[in-house]
Amino acid sequence: MLAVEAVRVYKLYKGAEYAALNNVSIDVEAGKIFTLLGRNGAGKTTFVRICATQLAPTRGMVSVLGYDVLKETSKIRRLISVVPQEGRPLRALTPWDHVYNWLQIRGECRHDAKKKTEKILQKLELLDAKNVPAMNLSGGMKQKILVAMAMATDAQLLFLDEPTIGLDPVSRRQVWSAIRDWKNEGRSILLTTHYMDEAEMLSDNIVIIDGGRVIAEGDMRELRKIIPQNIKVDIAKDTVDIDMLRSYGSVIDTGAGTLRIFTFESTVKEISDFALKKNLAFRVSPITLDDVFVSLVGENQYLEDERPNASMSYNDNN
Repeated sequence: MLAVEAVRVYKLYKGAEYAALNNVSIDVEAGKIFTLLGRNGAGKTTFVRICATQLAPTRGMVSVLGYDVLKETSKIRRLISVVPQEGRPLRALTPWDHVYNWLQIRGECRHDAKKKTEKILQKLELLDAKNVPAMNLSGGMKQKILVAMAMATDAQLLFLDEPTIGLDPVSRRQVWSAIRDWKNEGRSILLTTHYMDEAEMLSDNIVIIDGGRVIAEGDMRELRKIIPQNIKVDIAKDTVDIDMLRSYGSVIDTGAGTLRIFTFESTVKEISDFALKKNLAFRVSPITLDDVFVSLVGENQYLEDERPNASMSYNDNN
């Protein structure tokens, strides 16, 4: 069974000039971590809110765990858990209060609620602060309270809308570990993020969404094929012969005083010899999801529109 099935979902907010979602079709496999990747305002949160029965689509069909989001909302709500992007803990309540009370509201007995609360607070390193009011905790710890509340439940499907926003690197990895544990228990996760490393580390499948449209989807192996080359070389921009660099591959201006060449391993030595001869700083690294994302949404500028040719077709959901 699919955890989420969305067919040609369209959402236009009242008074808006452009649709937040424009005929989006997505299948989320059960037992997987599925990631919606996109810039702020791309439509990720709108999609999550529709799936979580918080918002109705203008048109289109969405089913969650086999139930229709418009006709069977109560059945869906018993089976899901959500970390909303705009969520905030209550100032006077402690981490323990938030998680324990939430589990009891969802029908857990006191014994099980206590056991699950202690387990998730320890996992997210909140146990030492379990009795500290949220108003006295850092922003990152407040965010982890929301994650703890959602992940302490026995929900079949977890919606995480940018769950690690504002967290330090160590805290982010704690949340990542908890997400993997949740998946390993056979449950499903729909994650939204604009952090490329987060998407790479966690995702079984990724959809890149921009301007309310799905522009690419697949696993990491498939998405990396969007850029045919497998190596990038960043080289100092000053006094570089750009025509010379074009002979090695596609060239973009990163806007940070460097040019980036997408090329193949066979030409890396030639480029490095060129840079050393000119006494230019350079760096060689593999193509990442960040490069794929930039190539699709066009944040950086390709010189004379030298955008790499995609080796997979994009889904524009027309």
